[in-house]
Amino acid sequence: MDVVIRPVNDRFLEEVAFPAFEAGVLDASAGLQALMDKLSDGRITLLLELMLQQGVEGSFFSLEEDKWLETVYRLLFSEWIEEPAGWNVSADYVGYAGDWEQTLHLCLMLEEPRYPYFDEAKSREYRHDFLEHPVAKNSLSSMVCGLWDPFPPFPPDQVLSTAGRAEYQPDARLAIADWSWRPLQEVNAWGAQLPNKLSRLLARETKRLHPVEAPETHEIVDYWLGRVPDPPTLAVCFSGLGRGAGEWIRDLGAIARTLRSAAAMEQGLTAITTRRGKPMTETSGPDD
Repeated sequence: MDVVIRPVNDRFLEEVAFPAFEAGVLDASAGLQALMDKLSDGRITLLLELMLQQGVEGSFFSLEEDKWLETVYRLLFSEWIEEPAGWNVSADYVGYAGDWEQTLHLCLMLEEPRYPYFDEAKSREYRHDFLEHPVAKNSLSSMVCGLWDPFPPFPPDQVLSTAGRAEYQPDARLAIADWSWRPLQEVNAWGAQLPNKLSRLLARETKRLHPVEAPETHEIVDYWLGRVPDPPTLAVCFSGLGRGAGEWIRDLGAIARTLRSAAAMEQGLTAITTRRGKPMTETSGPDD
């Protein structure tokens, strides 16, 4: 599986998309009409009109898959601006795309000091357990696993399902799906904490390498924080992923860049898990 992380306009989600989703999981025609009333984007308006003309009964599950999927992806992964005629797409956000397992691995390296990233078997077991029971305090990692925080007023798996994760328990305020969202306030907190988290990760790795010195640590942090455009050449092979140390440094840099970008634009973040090979548009990967 792959995962895509992109910025999103929080106000658009909370004022337009989420109310329509809440209505549509009970009555798809009501949800589609709610979107029609708020949007002026030509492409999405056409898709909505086609679905309504075909006749809609039941929830979003009754909708024709291709048209609804394109609609949802456009809602969740485009840059929306409010104009006098309604909300319109101004651009497609550039985000992060990568292998899901590798992305969770890197997020846990960043957020969880107890994560045994240096042990292949133990780290695999830890990821499996975390996927089954994601912990909200590790907010970035749990977002990649589809945990919603804050809890949504609708079951998100009934809006969009790609890999089959589906759990919605209103009494426990637990929602898990193939896609998730974190609001601007959380993204701002990530941005503020990022320098310390990155430095602590390198400090743990440097301690593991002792007595071998790792002279590139400051250069790596500068790369992760966007102060220099390219990662340093490693004189010492960091042991985080063995011989793949250079790769995880670049990939973590791409994740950090997405977080910084969203915070700078005052946007939230959405993440979606997709099956391998499913096309996504205008998305930067770890090697960009």
